[in-house]
Amino acid sequence: MPINVYFTVHLHVFAMRTPLLGRSGMKNSEHNIAYLNGGPTNEPRSFPILHDGNELADIFAGADVGLALFDSSLALLACNSLYRTLCGYLESEAVTGRSLEDLMRITFHRLNVPDAEIKSKIEKIVTSLDRGSAYTFRYNAPSGSVVEIRRRRLPNGTVVETARQTENPVSSIDLNSQYELIAEKSRARLMHALDVMADGFALYDSSDRLVLYNKKYVDYSPLVADIIMPGVAKEEILRESVRRGAFNLNGRTPEEYISWRLQRHRNPTEPIEVLGADGRWILITEKKTDDGSIVGTRSDITELKLREMEMLRISQQLHAKNIHFDTALSNMVQGLCMFDKGQRLIVVNRRYLEIYGFSADVVKPGITLRELMEYSVSLGNYTKEEAERALTERNDPARLSQRTVLKQRLKDGRVIAVMNEPMPDGGTIATYEDITESEKAAVMMLEYTQKLERSNRELIDFAYVASHDLQEPLRKIEAFGDRLQKKYGDILPDDGKMFVDRMHNAASRMRRLINDLLSYSRITTNAKPFQWISLNELVTEVQSDLQIRIEENSAIIESNDLPKIECDATQMRQLIQNLVSNALKFRKPDQTPIIKIHGELQNSAIVGTPKNLIVTISDNGIGFDNSFKEQIFTIFQRLHSRNEYEGTGIGLATCRKIVERHGGTIEASGIQGEGSTFKFTIPQTQSTKEIAA
Repeated sequence: MPINVYFTVHLHVFAMRTPLLGRSGMKNSEHNIAYLNGGPTNEPRSFPILHDGNELADIFAGADVGLALFDSSLALLACNSLYRTLCGYLESEAVTGRSLEDLMRITFHRLNVPDAEIKSKIEKIVTSLDRGSAYTFRYNAPSGSVVEIRRRRLPNGTVVETARQTENPVSSIDLNSQYELIAEKSRARLMHALDVMADGFALYDSSDRLVLYNKKYVDYSPLVADIIMPGVAKEEILRESVRRGAFNLNGRTPEEYISWRLQRHRNPTEPIEVLGADGRWILITEKKTDDGSIVGTRSDITELKLREMEMLRISQQLHAKNIHFDTALSNMVQGLCMFDKGQRLIVVNRRYLEIYGFSADVVKPGITLRELMEYSVSLGNYTKEEAERALTERNDPARLSQRTVLKQRLKDGRVIAVMNEPMPDGGTIATYEDITESEKAAVMMLEYTQKLERSNRELIDFAYVASHDLQEPLRKIEAFGDRLQKKYGDILPDDGKMFVDRMHNAASRMRRLINDLLSYSRITTNAKPFQWISLNELVTEVQSDLQIRIEENSAIIESNDLPKIECDATQMRQLIQNLVSNALKFRKPDQTPIIKIHGELQNSAIVGTPKNLIVTISDNGIGFDNSFKEQIFTIFQRLHSRNEYEGTGIGLATCRKIVERHGGTIEASGIQGEGSTFKFTIPQTQSTKEIAA
């Protein structure tokens, strides 16, 4: 009875060829890994265990294909004559007990396969005969026929072969070559897929030894590239990496770092980030498979990490700035609040809440301006009508687009200065300052200033009236003195003549004093409008007026080219004449007086204001103690007695008043025995409104 045996062949090849790169980048070695596994799609029928060889031979003899049965040790149990014929075996060669290896060796010899290759080929074939595996191949048998062999190893280890003649041509490649070709193609496809990966890839078996990896995996560990190969333990790679300084240990000891990495490797959960000694950040992601293997990937996240650290740095800076901003807001002496274009509160500080007595639970970001005003009305800061008026003004487009300053007068009498500043996005920022005390001080200052102005006018009027009214009795004293001297001068005793002379001298001093007082008071009461004049011409006129005194003292007056200015010409002439006269008066008797007049224009420190004229008048006279440089400008103040130097003590006070009327300042400096310097500074042009004297 014929026996049909069906074989289904499943061949799974898992192989790779991985070049390992050392530090020099050159290929050091080549590793081949092949793993075969397979099994039938349907369980085959089991052969009966027969102890009668003749019965088994009878069964095989009736088969329409060549049949051979080998036990689990690959020893031949039985075969039929068709099997011997198709495979080219002699009856004495294919006998019970003959091993499959011996039969394959006979076949290879007859196919003229070199002896050096036979052993390796047989080993590969035997190795592939795992229990439950099967495969089919064709070859030109020694009989000359194209024979198709189906070889299958059953789960119990028994091997069944069937042989039949086929008309299909046989490939020139034998079984082993076919196997290698398939394996090589599988390896090529696998390695191409792995090598084009952007990440490093590695597979460790359940014993934690490296099975499979790609080139990128080696690139991420250049310091230990020479030891990365199949079969090496993960711990060995890790320890050598630490020893060679491949990682930043982040303060851990080498053993602590290795223990941490191995624990995370063998019990993978979340990905970990590792910093390499070369500055690269590597993200390691590992998963455990069902059979205990570990598959992992490595990704270069350096750029991502740098961006992350930069974002962290920026975030920390912003956080610090926010802290500084909050601190600054909290410590401002002014209240501050900011509204968006929808009039909703964005920012508010503590001082603003204190000024209006607001609760931080009510006045906080998000509250509208109307709600805030209604809350303020409820606290009694101002009336509802005042709040509505303020809201109307606040929502005026013209006011929203420009800075506005106003004063709020609260019900409790306080005055709040409010400055609203528009923002580019349509919102506003406002500052609030309690100016109640300064307002009170301003009112008091205004009242005080008005009192001073009245008092000053009264004094000026008094000085003018008094000096004018003193003229008449003074003239009588001088007139009667002259008559007394002319009519009775010859008969007066010496004492009488002395008394008359002293009366005349006193009257003359009184006359000069009255004239100087009149001149001082007229700086304001008899002032003339400002006009443009040439200072060069004015200095020439002063020298002409003082020509006799200049010639008497052989004085030398030097002056540079002076600019034109806008001023009261009479007063400016009086100012320069007083200062030059002063230099002539306080000359050294044994030295020629030298008086230097120098003037120049300088830009003002305040942008948009006119240039300043600075005039310096210096001499080589007797000078003065510099500690009295302010005192000499006080009216009636003298540094010398009338017996030493004539004068009323009003001249320099008049000079200061003239300079102040022109919006300037005057100062003096001196060195005893060397000379004095007077410097006054006034604007080159005057405003239409004169400065009050």
